[in-house]
Amino acid sequence: MKTNGLLMVFAAAVMAAGVSGCRTAPEQRDYARAYPGGGASPETINVQVFRHTKTIEFTNTTAQAFGPSTLWLNARFSRPIDGLAVGETIELPFKEFVDEYSEPFRGGGFFATEAPDRLVLTQLETTGADGQRAVYGLVVVDGRP
Repeated sequence: MKTNGLLMVFAAAVMAAGVSGCRTAPEQRDYARAYPGGGASPETINVQVFRHTKTIEFTNTTAQAFGPSTLWLNARFSRPIDGLAVGETIELPFKEFVDEYSEPFRGGGFFATEAPDRLVLTQLETTGADGQRAVYGLVVVDGRP
């Protein structure tokens, strides 16, 4: 009888753990950092960002090339890029964008266990010609998952 009671307690604990949504700690990324914020509103440049199920895609349709930069999503999630040449198209997976705690952007998909994040703001942080930090807003075409 005592064994039966212990099995019931164990089964209840296992079920509670499964229902609570346990997950592992996020993979630590060396580029994870807080959004720098501050300063004036950024200038918006003509780079359109398209959301796909698990990726974003954008093309530099400006006449300006950008060197090593950081791409920011929703003023929280970031990912460095090597640069963005004139006419270059880049496609990046959402799972590579992380916040300061290395939590990834939730892009969604068929097997997603949590609701996907909306994409409402995309910015390019780079170093300007004067050596100062510059932030440019990009045009989000459709940020719905």
